[in-house]
Amino acid sequence: MKEEALDYLVCPDSRQPLRLEAFKTEGAEIIDGLLHSPAGSIYPLISGVPRMLPEHLQKHLRSDYPEFFARHGTRLGAPDDTEGRHVQRHTQEAFGYEWTWAADYDANNFADWLPEGIAAEKLFSGRVGLEVGCGAGRHANRNSQFARMHFAVDLSRAVDSAFARNRDRKNCHVIQADAFSLPFRLGSFDYVYCLGVLQHMHDPPGGFRALSSLPKPGGTLLVNVYQASRPWTVGMLELIRKISTRLSNENLRRISVFAGYLEYGLLTAPWKFLKATPFGGIIRPLVPTRIDEYAKHDLETAIVDWFDRLSCPIKMHYRREDLMRWYAECGYEEIVVTPYWKAFWNGYGKRSKSSNS
Repeated sequence: MKEEALDYLVCPDSRQPLRLEAFKTEGAEIIDGLLHSPAGSIYPLISGVPRMLPEHLQKHLRSDYPEFFARHGTRLGAPDDTEGRHVQRHTQEAFGYEWTWAADYDANNFADWLPEGIAAEKLFSGRVGLEVGCGAGRHANRNSQFARMHFAVDLSRAVDSAFARNRDRKNCHVIQADAFSLPFRLGSFDYVYCLGVLQHMHDPPGGFRALSSLPKPGGTLLVNVYQASRPWTVGMLELIRKISTRLSNENLRRISVFAGYLEYGLLTAPWKFLKATPFGGIIRPLVPTRIDEYAKHDLETAIVDWFDRLSCPIKMHYRREDLMRWYAECGYEEIVVTPYWKAFWNGYGKRSKSSNS
């Protein structure tokens, strides 16, 4: 973390400014330390990333980062024994495993997740923004080149991969935090985006409301959610997920590798070759949109995406009207919601200038 990030951070509980106690620095980066709230809350700063999680997830940091707590644990007091929320911890573990294993995942699909006619460069250039659900940090690496300052947040230990990928970006700050209790001053950002995340929350409408208070009046909020379409496909996948979400991450990774090789080898790779030929134009109407989309990417993308869809404990689907309503109820204007093939609704809205920060 760079010290300038403190201008934007607050205690997620008391909303008060934080005091930094640094243990280890490397150049401008504070590698290890503590963030103190006047109300008494303490948040560890581990391996360059502030860990600003709610109490029921803070306790797991001790097993995730034992070396830090061996050195500095006495400054933080006894571990909290409160029973955590199972679903949220399961989500944290699944995505943390995924984006640590697949830290070099680099599918170039950010533009696909924006509503039609919305250009990232224009939205982000020279502005201060927030990304919620940054995973291994590939989008943060891309978008921070345009922004004046970019904050990248994730619930899981994927933040370690994101920090490593973006460490050379002087304007990029990586934070581990919960989307329902984000540690930022309200109304701080010119843009906020949350892509591929809301549908995996235990309360997606509540997650949207939490995000909606963070852009400045006139600022932009970009989100997407899974479409409530393809009922047979979704139904079959949910039956599989009743089993897959009970498996260990290691076994699920093996299954994802098998499924990725099977799908890519039998369907995607042949179509990738054929679509460039005259015969491809003839059979194109018969090719599922999903196979055509994955022909843009490599085998690794297919494997990681199989893990993604099989591992997350919650997977919700919504109509276009639902996303439009969320924006409107939170005081957003100029709302645009467009489809990305049959999988996502991509949303855009500007916070009303009459909104209170």
